[in-house]
Amino acid sequence: MSKLQELIKELCPDGVEFRKLEEISNFRRGSFPQPYGNKEWYGGEGAMPFIQVADIEDNMQLAKKTKRLISRLAQPMSVFAPKGSIIISLQGSIGRIAVTQYDAYIDRTVAIFTNISKNIIPKYFVYQLQSIFKIKEKTARGSTIKTITKEEFTNFEIPLPPLEVQKEIVRILDAFTAHAAELQARKEQYEYYRNKLLSFDENDEGVR
Repeated sequence: MSKLQELIKELCPDGVEFRKLEEISNFRRGSFPQPYGNKEWYGGEGAMPFIQVADIEDNMQLAKKTKRLISRLAQPMSVFAPKGSIIISLQGSIGRIAVTQYDAYIDRTVAIFTNISKNIIPKYFVYQLQSIFKIKEKTARGSTIKTITKEEFTNFEIPLPPLEVQKEIVRILDAFTAHAAELQARKEQYEYYRNKLLSFDENDEGVR
């Protein structure tokens, strides 16, 4: 029996509680003044990184440099995301997640999570979001540009095992992620284990 199995058996004998996103965090969409093509909204003195979907990479990080810089004039009309924020894309390549490495502002195609419950480890929260959106993107609206609204993911549910279990899951998934090059060649295996670790429905139905 693995350490994770032992922890689940000891700490979750009656299953795992599920909580809606709105119960464990606050979140809001980003914003940007219109029209996008207005040159006054970009660059200049005091400009800051401006995060759009294309700036969120597959490794849960932002690109080293965003494609656009938001001007000081436009910043009050956008949403600030301080370093260390958890953000997720809601349009196009939906479900791209990052823990921001620098202060930035976010576009309306991106959502930011704040005031995350003390009962959930941020990295575990990130992995759960990634897993949920991998499933949800298949049924997202739109033919060419996929979209999920803030209202649509309000009721997404996340299993909340004890913190000790969360820590062990994060440790295991971090170990997989650390070998990204090798895992790329074993992508299906990685996704299988990730989904199994995060589902909590393999041996029980959970507590709701």
